[in-house]
Amino acid sequence: MAILNVTYKNNQKHPFHLVDPSPWPFVTSLGAFTLTIGFAMYAHSYSGGLLCFFSGVLTIFFVMFVWWRDIIREATFEGQHTSDVQIGMR
Repeated sequence: MAILNVTYKNNQKHPFHLVDPSPWPFVTSLGAFTLTIGFAMYAHSYSGGLLCFFSGVLTIFFVMFVWWRDIIREATFEGQHTSDVQIGMR
């Protein structure tokens, strides 16, 4: 009965965590593309290749930070990771 109270408290009628749309997969793909193009430019001695490569690396690290921040926020502050969801993640 306690699980039902937690579920209804979060306005969920199911034991699943349905994620909201996120911009981070798109930004990650742009970072990976920039990293790849930058490495190819650097390998062929184009000017600005190293800068492009490092901007891609920084973009990916930035996305890693904010994406995990969002996951922690969903779990702790929004309460979307109910006990059934936590069991499913294990």
